[in-house]
Amino acid sequence: MDLKSANFWRAALAEKAASCPRTLRIMEVCGTHTHAIARHNLRALLPENVTLISGPGCPVCVAGAGFIEKIRNLLRQGVIVTLFGDLLRIPGKHGTLAGENNLKIVYSPADALAFALASPRLKVVFAAVGFAPTLSAAAALMADLEMRNCDNFSLLSDFKEIKPVLSTLCCSSHLSALLLPGHVASVTGVGDFSGLPVPGVVSGFEPENILHSLYLLLEAVAKGKKDFLCNNYSQAVSPHGNQAALKLIDRYFTTSSSVWRGLGEIPGSGRVLKEEFARFDASKLYSAGDAVFEEDPDCRCGEIISGAALPSSCPLFGNRCTPENPVGACMASSEGSCAASFMYGGRL
Repeated sequence: MDLKSANFWRAALAEKAASCPRTLRIMEVCGTHTHAIARHNLRALLPENVTLISGPGCPVCVAGAGFIEKIRNLLRQGVIVTLFGDLLRIPGKHGTLAGENNLKIVYSPADALAFALASPRLKVVFAAVGFAPTLSAAAALMADLEMRNCDNFSLLSDFKEIKPVLSTLCCSSHLSALLLPGHVASVTGVGDFSGLPVPGVVSGFEPENILHSLYLLLEAVAKGKKDFLCNNYSQAVSPHGNQAALKLIDRYFTTSSSVWRGLGEIPGSGRVLKEEFARFDASKLYSAGDAVFEEDPDCRCGEIISGAALPSSCPLFGNRCTPENPVGACMASSEGSCAASFMYGGRL
């Protein structure tokens, strides 16, 4: 962004913020937003009475604390676990998964199934984490799997639904507005975020699109429009989302409670395979267990994910906890807010 554009947005945001009745706390939910905001130093353009905080939009960061130990339990049973690379760096009760045998990094659910089909003598599990985009990919994989003669592949699911946790955080973290995730809304549609108690704008990821979305949020707060919901990413997001993907998700997955790292169990915030597809559910086929893991007592990831603390306020940040040697999930994941803050010089 050039200086002229930066000055324009600084003035425009200041004008709108001056009409707001109080100090504002706006949460950017998505990890991709967090990194874009830090990379382009957009917080430097915000008025003094506007604080932009990071939320629980990194799927690896919020994976249930026992999920890593469930994976480790599967490995002990001779199962090959396919997973996203960031999960290797998330700490569990017995450390990270780095160095464990029988692990294979994949980049999508389809990659995991392709590996299983090419290795029919192996028992293969996909450790499935993510929000609606990855969930829709997993649902498409299930449709493919049903048509194949494949009995060596299953899912260990820790999929998340973002809206229930946002409803909780709007109250507990005293949020003024939400910068909503464009990737998620491209599947669910803008309407899925209706009913939240604060204004929300679905945003894209370019700097000026983010700043315009923040402008719209300040305008809504200034006018007292608590039910304001706007789609500012119309090139990728429709009002009702991707109906084909949503139908597939509803065919194979059902809503469940889910444990969020640092936030605890939240009703209706997870997706698991329906009982009729139990033959593809690793938690039913193997003894995954239900491991409990306590974070390092000095780690503040739970507070950071919920917007109650900044990465720089954690005593481990940049000391014991770095991207090379992460202690907490927010530093371990490439989408985490601590990783973004460290990478871009503390701009959170």
